[in-house]
Amino acid sequence: MKLLTPHQMKEIDSIAINTLGIPGIVLMENAALQTAFKASSMLEGIKNPKITVVAGNGNNGGDALAVTRHLLSMGYAVSTYAMSDVDTLYGDALTNGQILKNIGIEIPVINNEKALEELKESCLQSNLVIDGLFGTGLNRDVEGVWFQVIEIINNYSSLILSIDIASGVDGLTGQIRGTCIKADATVTFFLPKIGMVQHPGASKMGELSVVDIGIPYALADKYDTPLLTTGTYIREILPVRPEEGHKGTFGKLLIIAGSQGMTGAAFLSALSAYRAGSGLVRLAVPQSCLDTLSILIPEAVFTIIPENDHIRLRNLIQELISDADAVLVGPGLSCTDYTLTILNTVVDYCDKPMVLDADALNLISKNKSMLERLKCEAVITPHAVEMSRLTGLSVSEIQDHRIEIAKSFADEFGLTVVLKGAGTIISANDGRVSINPTGNQGMATAGSGDVLAGVITSLLGKGLSPYEAAIAGAYLHGLAGDIATEEMGPDGVMASDIGACLPKAFKYVNQGENRF
Repeated sequence: MKLLTPHQMKEIDSIAINTLGIPGIVLMENAALQTAFKASSMLEGIKNPKITVVAGNGNNGGDALAVTRHLLSMGYAVSTYAMSDVDTLYGDALTNGQILKNIGIEIPVINNEKALEELKESCLQSNLVIDGLFGTGLNRDVEGVWFQVIEIINNYSSLILSIDIASGVDGLTGQIRGTCIKADATVTFFLPKIGMVQHPGASKMGELSVVDIGIPYALADKYDTPLLTTGTYIREILPVRPEEGHKGTFGKLLIIAGSQGMTGAAFLSALSAYRAGSGLVRLAVPQSCLDTLSILIPEAVFTIIPENDHIRLRNLIQELISDADAVLVGPGLSCTDYTLTILNTVVDYCDKPMVLDADALNLISKNKSMLERLKCEAVITPHAVEMSRLTGLSVSEIQDHRIEIAKSFADEFGLTVVLKGAGTIISANDGRVSINPTGNQGMATAGSGDVLAGVITSLLGKGLSPYEAAIAGAYLHGLAGDIATEEMGPDGVMASDIGACLPKAFKYVNQGENRF
């Protein structure tokens, strides 16, 4: 699903109204109806529910006023508050305000302490509060009475529905502009905006519904913007598992991983590769890891990495790569002079699609020329700290400009970049960018990244392109984490639980179950 910037959405609105001739009041009416339907569904089963609506000064406030009218006509008890006298509004918002006045609806203005107290009491007595304060174009910090209103709504409401975006969230960056509504659900119109799926703002949207308001979707075709990954898209790109297939059909992987004290990383990457459907996984590991790993994952085939023998190492790596469909290097590898030799050898001889993760990235950060020597398509999977080492930028700079930095690095080195974190960014070397919507805070645990690396490598081995493998791997990994968290709560999820839930994640996607 395409994502838009607030400016692009404004341009599309203008074209729809001024070029196509769709009256703005019609678009507002459609938006209000969709919001009213969502509000009604949220109140299902509640006897004689009460609703409070809070309207801002722009078109978002106009939407809120139109929502009030539709909810009244549906038989709900609605109290509506405005941030200014509705007679001072303009355009379609003014029209909707005047309609309410004409039918005798009183709309108190929130402009003093008494009005704030009345709003607080109304929120306390309501089953649902509808936020129509700010739209997606907010470009300043929330201050004064607006700040107070948002705090009241957050603190005294049992259930909150936001119109278009949770007020206070920057629709472009996802940053919080001073404070913001913490919505239980948000109804947004036409297409989602980039800020809605970037954190921290993404966590304030609640359940996000994207609804049609009558704007032709072809108007968005000309915009080259990031995509939001959907389960439908993942189902379309996942390879079909033929009934007559054998282990060679489903990909043979080479994983070069592990070191003394870091056996678990090699185990988790191999486990997740198998759980993602690989036919055969070969683990190339140091002798010190063999006994433990052969017990932990007997399904794997093992090769011992020779120590301090560069000629044997070179010959072995060439042989192993020639027999593999995809390669993963890095989980638990450690950062030593000899592991640097291992990585250099892989870089020099690998002609199969490859994932570079964890210690491979830490080694590369001190030797970035290795990326320029790559002879194969590659996916790198850094978290923010690893990306900081690779780029020389601070972690805060990385987090504030995740899309731009991932895109720039992918373009500079001809890679697919998976910048991990809440709302993982996947950037191809041709300018395409996707944002992953699955996953949760329970996945912030040691080994989670090793699981992701194994899934992406598995998908590469089954023939997906690096960008497709990265998108699908991030989505399925996050979905597996969502399943694990749903089953046991976020506090106790371990990386092995995420790996164990991968088959369910594949099943849900393949069966078209939109569980998350």
